[in-house]
Amino acid sequence: MTFAEVYIPLLQENGFFYLRIVKEGKGKTMEEIREITEYREYLLQKELSENTIHVYVRQAKLFLEYLGGVTATKKLLLEYKKHLLGQNRKISSTNLYIVAVNSYLKYVGLSKCIIKTERIQKHRSLENVISLEEYRRILAYAKESGREKYYHIIRVLAFTGIRVSEFAFLTVDALPTGKFAVGNKGKTREVYLPEKLVSELTAYCETEMITAGVIFTGYQGRAIHRASIYKMLIHLADMTGVDKKKAHPHSFRHLFALTYMRQYADLTELADLLGHSSLETTRIYTTTTAEEKRSRLNNLVF
Repeated sequence: MTFAEVYIPLLQENGFFYLRIVKEGKGKTMEEIREITEYREYLLQKELSENTIHVYVRQAKLFLEYLGGVTATKKLLLEYKKHLLGQNRKISSTNLYIVAVNSYLKYVGLSKCIIKTERIQKHRSLENVISLEEYRRILAYAKESGREKYYHIIRVLAFTGIRVSEFAFLTVDALPTGKFAVGNKGKTREVYLPEKLVSELTAYCETEMITAGVIFTGYQGRAIHRASIYKMLIHLADMTGVDKKKAHPHSFRHLFALTYMRQYADLTELADLLGHSSLETTRIYTTTTAEEKRSRLNNLVF
C-alpha cells in the first residue's frame, strides 16, 4: 500500500499557506489536488474575497477527508451536517461551513446533495459591545505602552466602523482627500475620514516615514492581518480589565454604529456608511444592547 504526501500552495491574506494531503494511492491524491486547485481558481473567478476563498477551500478539504473516497450522497451529506452540528460551534459558524460545502457541491455537479442551513432566531439586541469608557481605557493604555500602530488602528475602527479586511484600502494617498473607496462582496462604497482622524494619521505616517501604499502593514509589507489585530486587542483588554469577549474588531464597528445612531438617528445614512445592502441589517442599532436591557431589568421596582 502506497501513500502520497503532497503540499500545494493556496492563497491566504498574508502570503501562502500549504494544504497537506495524505491519501492512499498516488493517482487519487493527484486527482484531488487538481480538483481543489481548480476549485480555488473557480472561486477567484467569482471575485470572492481572499478570506471567503480560504474558508471555502478549507471546508471543501475537510469534507473530502470526511468522505474518505466514498461518493457523496444526500444521506452522507445529512450525516455530515450532524457531524458539523455536533462540534459545539455557534450556529452561525456551522451555517457558514454548510454554505461553503454547498458551494463545492455545486461546483462538482452535486447540487442534488445540497443541505439546508439551520434557522437562527434573529437577535433583537447586541451582545458584548465595547462601551465608550472601555474604548477610551484600551486606547489610553495602547498610547502609554508605546503601541502607536494599534492606537491608530483602534482610532480608525471607532471613527469609521470599517471591517478589518478594509484596512487594505486605507492608503497614504487617501489622507489628502479625506476618503477612500472600499470593495467588499461585489460592492464599492466610500469611507469618509473625519478631519481629526486625517490629522492624526498624517502625523503618524510622517513619524513612521510611511510615504506611500497601505498605512497599516504586517508581514512582508502586506496589509495587516485580522489575526494580528485580534491578538493585540485581546492583550490590551487583558491589561486594562476589559472583558475579552468585547475585544474583537467588530465590537468597535458596533460602537461606531451605536454612537452614530445616538447622535444623529439616521438609519439610512448609517446603512450607507457601513455598506449594508438592507436596512434590516442596520436596524439592530436602533435597539438597546443586551447590557442596557439587563441594566433596566435590574432597576425595576416591584
